[in-house]
Amino acid sequence: MAKKNIVLIGFMGCGKTTVGKELAKKLNFYFLDIDYMIQKEENKSIEKIFEIFGEDYFRALEKEACYKVSNFKNYVISTGGGVIKDEENIINLKRNGVIVYLKATPQKIYENLKYDNKRPLLKDKDKFKTICDLLKQREDLYIKYADIVFDIEDNSPFVLAKNIKMIYNVYYNKK
Repeated sequence: MAKKNIVLIGFMGCGKTTVGKELAKKLNFYFLDIDYMIQKEENKSIEKIFEIFGEDYFRALEKEACYKVSNFKNYVISTGGGVIKDEENIINLKRNGVIVYLKATPQKIYENLKYDNKRPLLKDKDKFKTICDLLKQREDLYIKYADIVFDIEDNSPFVLAKNIKMIYNVYYNKK
């Protein structure tokens, strides 16, 4: 039986991929990471795409990917942190999906990303300040577009996946 997708949104480093893989196992869904899909189709890392073509090109690829995956069913989909910058992405993802925002504090995000040097928007910058600035710009959009909000602060990916599955099954598991 085809079921609505679960689409994970949130800032980079909040655990969308980790939680998504665990959740997909629990629901017996497929897992798809949009950033990975883009990297595979372009045969380049996100970092290289940004470096060579710029953010606008990447956002166009992201928009195309959101449209493609909106036709899927029985998927847990992990999005990039900036997917919410284009409302059309969310409209497409909501067509057949429940949007779950994994909310994190700037401190938690920084802890998760402090040794990661592959994030184009954090490269060669004061990571904590950039995280704070970007999160401030995006937070209202994450909340606006979310059907469900989960605070990741004191929860393991396993607990988050269990709780998301429970709410999904009670409220959203409809044809």
